[in-house]
Amino acid sequence: MAVCGAMVQRAKKSRFFTPSRQLLVTLSAFVWAVGCASTAPTSSVAAVPTSGTADAPASRDHSLSRGGASLFVVHMMSDFEAFKKYFEDGEAQRVKAGIKGHLLSRLDDGRVVVHLFADDPAKVEEVLESPGMEAYLDRKGAPESSLVWLTQNELLELPATPPAQPTFSLYLKLRVTDFAALAQGFEQDVPWFTEQGVIAEGLHRSISKQDIAILHFVGTSRDKLEALPKRPEFVQLLAKAGSQDEIRPLVGMDVSRSRP
Repeated sequence: MAVCGAMVQRAKKSRFFTPSRQLLVTLSAFVWAVGCASTAPTSSVAAVPTSGTADAPASRDHSLSRGGASLFVVHMMSDFEAFKKYFEDGEAQRVKAGIKGHLLSRLDDGRVVVHLFADDPAKVEEVLESPGMEAYLDRKGAPESSLVWLTQNELLELPATPPAQPTFSLYLKLRVTDFAALAQGFEQDVPWFTEQGVIAEGLHRSISKQDIAILHFVGTSRDKLEALPKRPEFVQLLAKAGSQDEIRPLVGMDVSRSRP
């Protein structure tokens, strides 16, 4: 995956970050600290269903919310159970940072992607730069490496109630030349996304790299999510936004969630 935007790539014995942003020094620690279950009930999936799971999208009014911030994190680890323990131990720091919810997806190659929701990006940055946050980097169970993007929510739609059945997530990171066209097309295509089995979607813009977009789709059918980026309608949407990047979707099973 290409690296850009508000990002830190972390190894246990070495750290790499963009020198121009002090925020990145503590960003990976923050993600591990705040990614635990929220005060809302957290649901977990014990077993991976077959890719042909029947989809039954919840009814939606196609109203999109705007504003707030999201952190997207891709973690590589060799011990998922140790990661999960690390992930669940951060409630206090999550509350301090204003995190309202999360969705954690496990990829087939062993990586996980975490989407963290917050209201105020300034508050998030304040906590990231607070004393003691760096200590979380070296706690037991830390991942071998992490990629992190801090974004603002451009468009976001969630179902009124969490789905009862297992869900899957599709993540796309793209460089675009016309973000306004992408946002307009994204909003217009929400009903079409629903027809493809999508039950929640979000369009997010990098805080530090305004030409970087992250798209997140949640559905109950993995097959339909995997097919979505290849559909002519989706390809046309990206073409209008001036995206020339090779599409490299990340698709995984959602294993933990809490509502924002």
